[in-house]
Amino acid sequence: MSKEISLFSDYHTKENSLTNHCGLILKLLYEENPTSFEEAISSLTSTNFIINPTFEQQVRKETSVPDLVIEQKSFSIFFETKRTDWFYSDQINRHLEGFKKNVDYNILFLLSNFEIDNPEEKYQQQIQIAKSLDIILVPISFEEFVETLESVDSSDVFKKFLVEFRAYLDRNGYFPSWRYLLEVVNCASTIHEVHEQNVFMCPNTGGVYSHRRAKYFGGYKWKNVKFIHEIKAVVVIEKNYDSEYVQWNNSNYTDSELIQEAKEKILLWDYRIEEIKNNGIQVFLLDNPYEVNFKKTSKGGLYGNKKYFWDLAKELNATNSKELADGIIKKNLSWK
Repeated sequence: MSKEISLFSDYHTKENSLTNHCGLILKLLYEENPTSFEEAISSLTSTNFIINPTFEQQVRKETSVPDLVIEQKSFSIFFETKRTDWFYSDQINRHLEGFKKNVDYNILFLLSNFEIDNPEEKYQQQIQIAKSLDIILVPISFEEFVETLESVDSSDVFKKFLVEFRAYLDRNGYFPSWRYLLEVVNCASTIHEVHEQNVFMCPNTGGVYSHRRAKYFGGYKWKNVKFIHEIKAVVVIEKNYDSEYVQWNNSNYTDSELIQEAKEKILLWDYRIEEIKNNGIQVFLLDNPYEVNFKKTSKGGLYGNKKYFWDLAKELNATNSKELADGIIKKNLSWK
């Protein structure tokens, strides 16, 4: 049974509550400023979305020319909201079938915490099916959703609600986790590459050499991480140079620029060229190093070849490597 979007919803499941909050923030924006609502939807769909009434004189119609014409376009906007990226084709197709015909704008948003940069590539087939039905299908992340709402003109009251909405999404883990993630990697034999050239390389063979996407990197040796870097990108050069591509891009650089930089780093060491012939290679392009001395205090070396710190940057309210390093130093943090 359908329910009106409400400030006082009684949903108990996290997904239904999340959907209600997303709908509520849009409802507040629309009731406050329909023009800003137009702007937000236009930005999210890359269209000229217009819903406000137009006022025109002497508009020729099929059988007459009225002195004054006031018209408003029709629209239907569907949201399928999920806490994680788990949309399936059958559900999307049923949503597409549910739209009314002869409507000026039919839009389906897939709203989720996308950890990938270009979710539209994953749903390209569904996007094309929707387009053939004159429906706009757009996968958007919660982060993009909030940033778009923050960019339009609104009152101080709405901005206050938006701050609280962003905090709710962040608190419940609906923003990409990689933006807070610090990966510490055992660089016992290659720490000179990290410290001297701001690069970390490892075989492209999967298994123990698989890596989660992360924003921060720490090269580990002798029970210590001496510098915290930001990961600009990870470039993969496959075995025998069969192909090359950007695995993750955390920067504003183009893929071609990052691939070129990775190739230049590889040429600094002959043994890396040989490694590509045998296994292929992953190239972590690092940036903005800050000294930290983040020490491991327990006995023994690093368990495995890497360790992830999921919440450290969030706990220290750090948004870059300097803030993360400063927070570790200020609190004299270590790890076991």
